[in-house]
Amino acid sequence: MNRIYFELYSKSREATIYTIRFEGCLSTETDLFVDEYLEKGFSEDILAIKRWLINIENRGAQLRYFRAENNVFAGPVSFSRLRIYCIRCSHNIVVIDGGGEKKGQKTQDGAETWKAMKLMMAIDEKLIVKIQENEIRYSNDLMTLEGELFIDLKL
Repeated sequence: MNRIYFELYSKSREATIYTIRFEGCLSTETDLFVDEYLEKGFSEDILAIKRWLINIENRGAQLRYFRAENNVFAGPVSFSRLRIYCIRCSHNIVVIDGGGEKKGQKTQDGAETWKAMKLMMAIDEKLIVKIQENEIRYSNDLMTLEGELFIDLKL
């Protein structure tokens, strides 16, 4: 069983962005993704992802800023060789992960993107259950998650 924590990544007046971190890891999955792809020479693509996140912070997590991929989402919507996967909890809350390099038209065409999307799908399923059981709640202003900000997942 792997414990995955939801940690604050950024917060603005319009949106709160969380990332995930595996128990025992010092870095979040988003930070590991950014570091890996900067090292591989994808600086323009990482910049596009950072601009995409800033846009969400400034305007909220509107559906038009995301690509629907099964029951989760991906970004950025602008051209990029990279995809980062996320859960859009609401207009104000997003949980981001890592991702990978696009290898074709479909997520399944790349091992990294497929793995990242499947992880977010599994996290989404567990998150929904914890919200239904009131173990994780939305704050009164609907801007943050409260409660047990972790899930346990078999990988």
